[in-house]
Amino acid sequence: MGTVCREDAERLGLTVLDLSERWVPPMLATRPDGYEPRYQKTYLALANERFRDAHTESLARRDRYFEMYGIAPSFSVVRERLADVARHQCHEEVDDEALWSAPDKLALESAGEAREREREVKKLRARLDAPQVATELDVEAHTELAALEAHGAAIRAVQAHLACDELFTSEPVAGAYTAPTSRAVRAFQRGAMLLPTGVVDEHTRMQLLADSRERDFRTALRVLRERVIATTGLIEDGTAGTGMELVLGRELEPPEVWRVDGHDLPLPGAAPDLVSRATEAAAIALGWRDPDATLAFLDSIAELPAEAQLVAVRLPPPPSYHADHMELQAEIDRGDVWLDDSPTKRKLERRPALIVYAVHDGERIPLVRWPTTIGGWQDEKVDGKVVKRYKGSPAGPRVWRDVFVGPSWLPPSSTPDGELVRRRGDGGVLAREQLGPSYRGAFGVVSFVHLNAVPRDEGYVYRDEGIRTHATGNLVSLDYGASHGCHRLLGMHAVRLANFVLDHREHVHHGDTPTRYRRTVHHRGTHRIAIDSLGDRTELVPPIPVDVLPGTIHKP
Repeated sequence: MGTVCREDAERLGLTVLDLSERWVPPMLATRPDGYEPRYQKTYLALANERFRDAHTESLARRDRYFEMYGIAPSFSVVRERLADVARHQCHEEVDDEALWSAPDKLALESAGEAREREREVKKLRARLDAPQVATELDVEAHTELAALEAHGAAIRAVQAHLACDELFTSEPVAGAYTAPTSRAVRAFQRGAMLLPTGVVDEHTRMQLLADSRERDFRTALRVLRERVIATTGLIEDGTAGTGMELVLGRELEPPEVWRVDGHDLPLPGAAPDLVSRATEAAAIALGWRDPDATLAFLDSIAELPAEAQLVAVRLPPPPSYHADHMELQAEIDRGDVWLDDSPTKRKLERRPALIVYAVHDGERIPLVRWPTTIGGWQDEKVDGKVVKRYKGSPAGPRVWRDVFVGPSWLPPSSTPDGELVRRRGDGGVLAREQLGPSYRGAFGVVSFVHLNAVPRDEGYVYRDEGIRTHATGNLVSLDYGASHGCHRLLGMHAVRLANFVLDHREHVHHGDTPTRYRRTVHHRGTHRIAIDSLGDRTELVPPIPVDVLPGTIHKP
């Protein structure tokens, strides 16, 4: 490994990656005129786990892991995790035998249910310990006792791993899967790139059983992947085709995160996984073979100034259709759409999907296919009462013209006051994170405005119907596919999309967009909302056409 100046690196066909903790995705980068998007400082605070600098310190500390929201940790944070010997030893000392034979799912229970289970265990033990002649009932009791004890032992093993990572924000009840444990599991799931359901299922159990150094190494590879994506202008991750490929023989996130139910076949002519191939090439060039080699590399650059934490690596060339200005199209397949008269729980065979295409030499090339949402039954305030209404995204041609980074959400008057307040003790506190700008905001860290382009003699009139394609603070909503009519994306997908579009489309940067929104909320107290900015706006010239397909309509 040697040194090379930046100009020579580019001349030699090398790609320069910034590994410093000052890195932000291009959509948040300081512009040539010195302008800094307003969410840049918060992004850096969260990426470097400086929670005091975040807008909602207590919430950020609890959430802990932000990759799925679109905020990857810095390499200095990854280095600290890899080097945390005490933490790794703690995980190694956990007796995992109970986890291997755990029930299919461990889910939230009340304290009363946990106490009842413990009482039943004591009762069965007392009965079986008493000297008596074995009966058929005793055999059943042994079986029941073994199941109950295995359940409790599995919960204690889960709690031990969670404690190693210091994920408890309140004291758990040993052997009880109550709220403190469920919250800590959701944090662990976010760190392991699993949708935070709070349920220990097979995928979560396998991550708990995995070596903690290996989990951290995969985090390092994912962080490297985001730097590679942002620097190369790639977005093609295999999701539109045969799926995401392994990196150094490793699955960086499970298919459940990126695969869309009912979209099993590769789209014709889909791009292969260029992202994973480029990431692996970068990792090999840096000598990142395993956790130890990666830690050694990060140690070697830790004391260098940020401007010196640059590496030049040789990556595969970009596809021939990449250009400074690409013809792009988007399609939202609404999947199965049920026209129910009232809220009805249904398992959809075909979920909604967002597909992004490049058009090159008259051919459409599918670049990505990601899970999204199209609406659902939601609470809505009508004439002072809260009722359930279906809120969906209308089908038909639309365009993406405006991209907002660090967007704010202006709750419509139909939003019930109760949805804007978080419970705290006997009262409540305004859920400011929902309003944004926040990774937990209704629009996450970035949003694309859907506009209805209405033809006029002199061009088009663009009408905003309130629909967005956006990142989301409600990650688990991607699991059941519900929204208020918008097309939600995992934050990491939304950030990649924004960077890709801004890298490959002509655009005009308008900067911070003023607004004046005021509202008083009456729920668990009185709370006042004041929002003065919609976020940092960039206009795509021309807009990107988006076709919202009708989907398959079902009637009950």
